[in-house]
Amino acid sequence: MNFIDEWGFIILSNVSIVLLNWNGDEDTIDCLVSLKSLDYPNFDVYLVDNNSENKSITNIKNYLNNDSFYNSVLVEKEDLLGFQKKDETNLVFILNDNNAGFAGGNNVALNYIKDNVFSGYVMLLNNDTIVSEDLLTGLVNKFNESEDIGFVGATHYYYHDKNKLQTVGGGNIDLVHGECSAVTTFGVQEEFDFLTGSCILMSCDVLRNVGVMDEEYFMYWEDVDWSTCARKKGYKLTISDTGYIYHKEGASIKSVSRIYYHTRNRILYMKRNTSGLTYYKFMIYIVLYVLKESTTNFFKNREYSFALLRGLKDALLKII
Repeated sequence: MNFIDEWGFIILSNVSIVLLNWNGDEDTIDCLVSLKSLDYPNFDVYLVDNNSENKSITNIKNYLNNDSFYNSVLVEKEDLLGFQKKDETNLVFILNDNNAGFAGGNNVALNYIKDNVFSGYVMLLNNDTIVSEDLLTGLVNKFNESEDIGFVGATHYYYHDKNKLQTVGGGNIDLVHGECSAVTTFGVQEEFDFLTGSCILMSCDVLRNVGVMDEEYFMYWEDVDWSTCARKKGYKLTISDTGYIYHKEGASIKSVSRIYYHTRNRILYMKRNTSGLTYYKFMIYIVLYVLKESTTNFFKNREYSFALLRGLKDALLKII
């Protein structure tokens, strides 16, 4: 994916970095600051705001207006169709007209890149992360190790405990219980069932071949489903052994929402990606599990019980 110019110098292909903001201006600005230290010289940023409060948008605008590194332009989502990014612009701040969730918000930028950027790489990155300076270099080098690599992830450390490993960047899917679990030990495996959506790099060609994320998930499991789509296309999912991110995991997500979407979306995932006996055994398991959990915890934590039941009900309504 890199090129050599007429004098024999290597030209590093551009990386389009996609960030999503939803009322997280402090985290987003911290992330933008950290990106300035990357030792990979050719990148630009597509920052999508997912219909945040005016204060969050204003704070980001103020930062961009007073920062000399970013040459930014503001674009409403409705104006993206006719928008052409100038070469000198290295940050496109896109204002989404609704909160479309993690998948839908990121897809605003991913769809633009898919249709308008014809070479180079794309990196999906959570706004609540801080990157190491060698992150992009490591991801790009890893991607180019083999033609069958589709997605490359990165090591995650906890932001508030920087010596503690959060995940190596990928994980495995349990199709019996409809669960996904991140790998938290180095050297256990080189290929994964899924990569965590907080940091994934691919080429623009891979993005066009695999497509964008499924927006029906809204949040949670969309990265697992996306990874599964890539594997069905014959791509391998791996992680870079160079570079890392510090992740402020779940800074803006309430636990009740997490329970609801995790319950609903694991059922959606299994419906779309399994069949026959595997699917029917899972459905029996998940129905019994939710009924048992919600009944056992009803008087101790009604919010938890109702979130489980709503997740089950809404998933069943979608798949019937």
